[in-house]
Amino acid sequence: MPSSTRRQRIFRGTVLALVLLAGVFLAPARLAQAESPADWATAHGWFYSQAGPGDGLGFEVTDAGDVPYWTFFQSAGGVARLGYPISNRWSAGPLTFQAFQKAVLQWTVADGVTFVNVYDALSRAGRDPWLRTARGVPFPPDAEEADGRSFDDVLAERLEMLKPYPEIERRWFRYDRWLDAYGLPLVVEDRDDIVVLRAQRAVFWLWRPDFEPAVSAPNVVVSHSGLDFRDGGMIPAEATVAIPDPNLAGTTGLLAFLSNRDGAWNLWTMTPTGTELTQLTQTGGLTSRPNWSPDGQRIAFSAFASGSYQVFVADSDGGNPQQLTNTASTDWEAWWSPDGERLAFASTRTGESEIYTMLADGSEQRMIGDQAGFLCYPAWSPDGTQLIFTSGSDIVTVDLDDPVRTRSVISSGRDPSFSPDGRRITFARWVGEAFDVFVADADGSNEVRLTTNPAPDWNPVFSPDGAKIAFASYRDANWEIYTVRVDGTDLQRITENPASDYLPAWGSPLRTTDEARAGSGGRSK
Repeated sequence: MPSSTRRQRIFRGTVLALVLLAGVFLAPARLAQAESPADWATAHGWFYSQAGPGDGLGFEVTDAGDVPYWTFFQSAGGVARLGYPISNRWSAGPLTFQAFQKAVLQWTVADGVTFVNVYDALSRAGRDPWLRTARGVPFPPDAEEADGRSFDDVLAERLEMLKPYPEIERRWFRYDRWLDAYGLPLVVEDRDDIVVLRAQRAVFWLWRPDFEPAVSAPNVVVSHSGLDFRDGGMIPAEATVAIPDPNLAGTTGLLAFLSNRDGAWNLWTMTPTGTELTQLTQTGGLTSRPNWSPDGQRIAFSAFASGSYQVFVADSDGGNPQQLTNTASTDWEAWWSPDGERLAFASTRTGESEIYTMLADGSEQRMIGDQAGFLCYPAWSPDGTQLIFTSGSDIVTVDLDDPVRTRSVISSGRDPSFSPDGRRITFARWVGEAFDVFVADADGSNEVRLTTNPAPDWNPVFSPDGAKIAFASYRDANWEIYTVRVDGTDLQRITENPASDYLPAWGSPLRTTDEARAGSGGRSK
């Protein structure tokens, strides 16, 4: 056999293996589903773990945010036609995307949900050499100049490409939404043993049995275009990170908050659904947001003592309270470091409100640099290297190894804190006549406004899994605690009491997944 022919067969055999593997990609998931459910309903759609890395992680298809991907997915044929989801949503300008094994969808306000021209997009991104080498996909034809022909005329001409290959033609028209799913045919390469048709949104492979013993009859396989899109580097890395079961989002941990429902401001806790209400302190006089230690064994808060407000820590059940500061100033807003060894807090001991840190026993109290402005609401980054806080109306970050020279204003607002993975922040900002809750990337970019109620919404804090945010709202004409998912959906009021409930802190002690699944869906009264 000539060496060139041998190389062609090796190349074609490799491509055959890749394409046939893609064609049977769904089979293991179906077998696994017989043993335990691999996908299930969620509040806004459906969760699929089949394309995830294991451990129950996967991707959700929803109609959340008035983007009807779940409705479209079902109408377009579901898993059988589009495959399993392989990404979360991501946005680029006015477009919102989600990728599936066999397609990529996009949404705009004007056009609704449509299919992405996957292979055109890969071509514009310069991925044609990769497609040729890694997938065996033909190069596209040179761009045609507009000649005044109608779209119907162009379509009819392109469909003529199918006629010499009846197996491909039958497979093409088997799907009644073939134009939506495949776009226009672009080029056909007849390689004797293999015929490859490249279209805008799919690649068709016709395998002839006289070449490959594994193919007993002419066989047509349609590419997994979504996987090509992903493997070609077209999906942001963060969108491909699988997520846990959305039904368990925000169901772990306990919420601590301040309430005057017993006639004085005391510290209370409850589950994320508003059940198992427990009063932790009895003395009253509490102020500022509480904060859980990383191990969930202690909680920090501020209470009136020694003629002013001071920082305290207590056990998670409210027992063994210890006063850590003792000054004539206001010391408040304490926040644990991620290693549990220190606390950051705000203090007016210099006449201005400044940010300090101290060891967890109250020793080594030190001001963080000389930061001009009224500083408050400090919170630690999850890696322990930064503090984020409010300076006047600005949100500021500093690196703890050089807090003065690394000071950076990243946004405007108050009550900032990081998500558990450190990639996002949440905060409140005055908009119009009241505060609203926002999320943004950790550098302040890509902010999203989560609440738009004319009443104040503030004091936001992430859940331990980063999936939800708790905040206090005055929308019921008294302060109540609400939760909302980080995409702005699933808003829930979890307290309902004539007294005021506000300043939530969401953290440890963590409940197990089994406990979360078994948790009551009731509301506190």
